[in-house]
Amino acid sequence: MKSILSFILISFSLVSFSKEATNYSEQLIEKVNNGAKSNNLPLMQEYIRLGGDLNVQDHKGYTPLIFAAYYGHTEMVNLLLENKANPCIKDARGNTALMGAIFKGNISVAYKLMKSDCVVNQKNNANQTALMYAALFDRQEIAKKLIEKGEAVSDTDINGNSAIEVAQKQFNDKMVEVLKSGQNN
Repeated sequence: MKSILSFILISFSLVSFSKEATNYSEQLIEKVNNGAKSNNLPLMQEYIRLGGDLNVQDHKGYTPLIFAAYYGHTEMVNLLLENKANPCIKDARGNTALMGAIFKGNISVAYKLMKSDCVVNQKNNANQTALMYAALFDRQEIAKKLIEKGEAVSDTDINGNSAIEVAQKQFNDKMVEVLKSGQNN
């Protein structure tokens, strides 16, 4: 682990470390996550070559894949998934990389992440699903694909709201139609 950190510290100067990163492990996680966030493919390729763990999580539970998905770095997401990064890992709030991609509107990344086995009906700490995120942010095509994969339209969050109710609160009649048609499948 120390040799990986040394290489990263010497070869790549992405950003200075925060005061929170107090030990080698935390510094390494911060460096790798910053690499994913900034789409630094050479850094990630070298980290992978050296056997680095792609499922490391920082103090908020973020992984390189969560950052790459959130920032819409398709090539980085592909690299991470090809090298066995786990798309099922949740951050401290229970959100997945797919939820982050939907939130930010990174549609191509969301489609890529939907191909994993773990996506359907995963819930965050508020009991929200990726389908609820799609309903909230008017991602109709994503909602259709999630429903096709078996995501339940009837699931409710901790406040008792289903994806349909989320769309209704947004006054999004088209999304409500999409979701209601998904109930019949």
